[in-house]
Amino acid sequence: MDDAPLSAVDRPNSYIGRSVPRPNAKRLVAGRGSYVDDLRLPRMAHVAFLRSPHAHARIVAIDSAAAKQSPGVIRVVDGREMAAVCTPWVGVLHHLKGLKSAPQHALAVDRACWQGEPVVAIVARTRAEAEDAIALIEVTWEELPAAVEMETALDPATAVIHPELGDNLAFRRDHVGGDPDACFADPDAVVVQATFHTGRHTGVCLEGRAILADWNPAEGRMVVHHSNQAPHMMQTVFAKHLGLREGEVRVICKDVGGSFGIKVHVYPDEVATVALSKMLGRPVKFIADRIEGMVSDIHARDHRIHAKAAVAKDGTLLAIEIDDLTGIGPYSVYPRTSAVEGNQVVNLTGGPYVLKGYRARTSVVFQNKTPTCQYRAVGHPIATAVTEGLVDLCAEAIGMDPAEIRRRNLIADDAYPCKNLANLAFEGLSHQRSLSRLLELMEYDKLR
Repeated sequence: MDDAPLSAVDRPNSYIGRSVPRPNAKRLVAGRGSYVDDLRLPRMAHVAFLRSPHAHARIVAIDSAAAKQSPGVIRVVDGREMAAVCTPWVGVLHHLKGLKSAPQHALAVDRACWQGEPVVAIVARTRAEAEDAIALIEVTWEELPAAVEMETALDPATAVIHPELGDNLAFRRDHVGGDPDACFADPDAVVVQATFHTGRHTGVCLEGRAILADWNPAEGRMVVHHSNQAPHMMQTVFAKHLGLREGEVRVICKDVGGSFGIKVHVYPDEVATVALSKMLGRPVKFIADRIEGMVSDIHARDHRIHAKAAVAKDGTLLAIEIDDLTGIGPYSVYPRTSAVEGNQVVNLTGGPYVLKGYRARTSVVFQNKTPTCQYRAVGHPIATAVTEGLVDLCAEAIGMDPAEIRRRNLIADDAYPCKNLANLAFEGLSHQRSLSRLLELMEYDKLR
């Protein structure tokens, strides 16, 4: 394949149709990789977290006396102690107008807002000793009403998770392109509709989230070894919230055993680990296990989309309308925010098709569940599923072959650059040729 002549869609450095060797594969397969959990530093301690067993509960009292006396325990830290050395963050972006979120702490201070939120940190000589001590902590909880279902998050009867924000609506965007009203009102149009549900899920990396922070008080310097995709971003985050200059923080990301976008966000337990190193003046390591990962790694794609499309009887797509509802947990995740995914669904629905009208709304709501944010093709799977599902329904409604309706409505290959009705710019695409090639490869006529 390496000697095959370049096709019209190839470039000299194209990966298409070629086997591209990974330059680090031999080293990793030989077991010569360097991951965070491989590192051992002098005086290194381990941290484990007591996590909330409730979706929403007030922390009335914490009795950690027995835990402090447990073998190997170096320090027990609760949310108030952590808040004295680590400032909270708010996951909003200025270009997402109206997006709101409450301040989030590294450890819950007065209440826990999802099952799995870190509440108490225990630093010990070993992870096992830290976990043993966690079992000795007694927390008095006052359970609070929980907003769980995104469908009822905005109902007056549903508890508002952050009363200071007024309601459980984090973000809403309405967009209209072209003339959808005229398209749906066309007496010759056939209208189809459906509701699409995408359940929340998360990425499962071979290497879970991992961090080792090493504060050197003699030099006033923090070195963080991190299984992360964005070392420069995390350098800024750690410096900002621990009162350091960026030049005093170094973040090292060596080999990362998978990420998929999961490891590009700010996690409270990871920030707490760095803060603990600064508090204790010694290296502190945190390795998230699988159980922790399921309740603390960001989830994604929790959507309910009511959608409809109008199509002419000759197969011309006229308009698409969507109403997207997405639940994001109790906080917008810092710093990329949890509204980006819904915003992308608005941008991308309709995809490569020529339309005369488009109306879209996304409503992003808070829930007492694990926070969600974006990873791996943000919004694309949802927008594609809705768009192609509607196109199939249109084809069925008018009795047209599903490949033919796509052929008639795809943006022409010579029409680029262009914008869709969501004002998203596209250039240099070739959907028509791609469709023809796909049908050829799958022997479409024979399959039909």
